[in-house]
Amino acid sequence: MYGIGEAAIYLGVPRSTLSTWVRGQRVRGETRMRPLIKADRETGLLSFNNVAESYVLASLTRKFDLPLQRVRAALKSIGGERPLLTTVFRTDGRGIYVEKMGALVDAARGDQAAMREVIESSLERVELDDRDLPLRLYPWRREPTEPRIIALDPRRSFGRPTVAGSAVQIGVIFDRYQAGDSVSGLAADYALSRDVIEGVLRWGFDAAKAA
Repeated sequence: MYGIGEAAIYLGVPRSTLSTWVRGQRVRGETRMRPLIKADRETGLLSFNNVAESYVLASLTRKFDLPLQRVRAALKSIGGERPLLTTVFRTDGRGIYVEKMGALVDAARGDQAAMREVIESSLERVELDDRDLPLRLYPWRREPTEPRIIALDPRRSFGRPTVAGSAVQIGVIFDRYQAGDSVSGLAADYALSRDVIEGVLRWGFDAAKAA
């Protein structure tokens, strides 16, 4: 399970943005916007599936200025109780999602081709199980086409960020670097390339700024 602040850091979105997606928006006690992501009712924490749903939204909103009310309307037109989870990841549902979101981009005078590329590249970074539900996620920080260095996997390290293909936590490497260990030394200790270590450190510095 993930707190909103923690998940926001992993996804590279402002905490306030993720909070609005999860909790909705109330002004003077009046509901102005209902939640888009259904977190645990008792704890308010996010499941891994919630994080994957949030990742889908984050992938678009980080690149395109889309009004949230229009995003909500587009998702509603797709159908289903949780279209971000039950439809978007399926091959047959992806085209519907691209079409609906493409209409939003057109309305905002954006670039639909660029939007399609962002969606496709972002969804390719989600590994699915045999039920087409998220199994593992490779969140991106700057571009959806960047190397898959960081992984979120609920079966490893309690779902905290690890080096892809291993159980090595990103925070451990970052803390060691901050304490004075060199890139070469870390690469040797963990049998990883310098490029991977440098990618981990970039991710760590970005996450630290967002914290």
